[in-house]
Amino acid sequence: MGRRTIALLVAAVLAPALLVACEPNYVDPVFDVDRTDAIPYATVLDEHGQLEVLHLDLYEPHDDDRDTRPVLVWAHGGSFTSGDRSSMRWIPEAFAARGFVVASIDYRLDEANPVTFPPDTADLITIIKAKEDMQAAVRFLRGAAGTYRLRTDRMSVGGYSAGAVMAVMVATTGDQPGSSGNPGQPSRVCAAVSVSGAGSNLLATPDDAGVLFLHGDKDTTVPYSAAVATNQALVAAGVPTRFVTFAGTAHGVPAEHPDELVAEGAAWLKEQMVDREAACAPS
Repeated sequence: MGRRTIALLVAAVLAPALLVACEPNYVDPVFDVDRTDAIPYATVLDEHGQLEVLHLDLYEPHDDDRDTRPVLVWAHGGSFTSGDRSSMRWIPEAFAARGFVVASIDYRLDEANPVTFPPDTADLITIIKAKEDMQAAVRFLRGAAGTYRLRTDRMSVGGYSAGAVMAVMVATTGDQPGSSGNPGQPSRVCAAVSVSGAGSNLLATPDDAGVLFLHGDKDTTVPYSAAVATNQALVAAGVPTRFVTFAGTAHGVPAEHPDELVAEGAAWLKEQMVDREAACAPS
């Protein structure tokens, strides 16, 4: 058998594998990632009553020719006082490499007043403003679905710390869209990924989006008990949840358990968003 014949046989064997390599199963990283920075998505009033333009960075699978793609809106941590959409870029990159389009967002911060748990009235106002910004990002992306080839009925949210608190709130208040802009599009989502976050156990209703909780049992920043209580309220309401406890871990789940964060998050989004037969959002 000549070298040319062998080369053709090898090419014939490898060609299907190369094609499959860029067909996502949503749990394995098969794509390089393209990033588009600083896309404005909303204009809001900041804590000083001044107009503030909020931006998102969009992470997309490279050389992805699908007509529509599922979406994850991701928010950073920082006690609602600091951080920005460039924080922990490895997280949105990891999800985009698995086939999701990821929008990492900025949201309103109150630099003088860090949110603590249990939140007081001022803290709740800060949290609500930020979660409304996340909902505005969801609506913006639905409105721009044609431009970015997004699947409007397959949109979810997630975040770390403050961003996770927002994500749980979005999952449980889809009928309370707020006034951060982009009216005319639904605010409901398919699922939420909460990394070291919690919500309010008073808000759980049967039509909420399901939540994945990834939490350290030594966390005192967003107390482990608060996440457990939120999960229990959702379970009681009949909402799908998954709760992963990292024994001996405090608030630093992304630093201490990066692989588990991505693996659990991707599997949850695949189950609750990609693989669902019935449309999970919008309602």
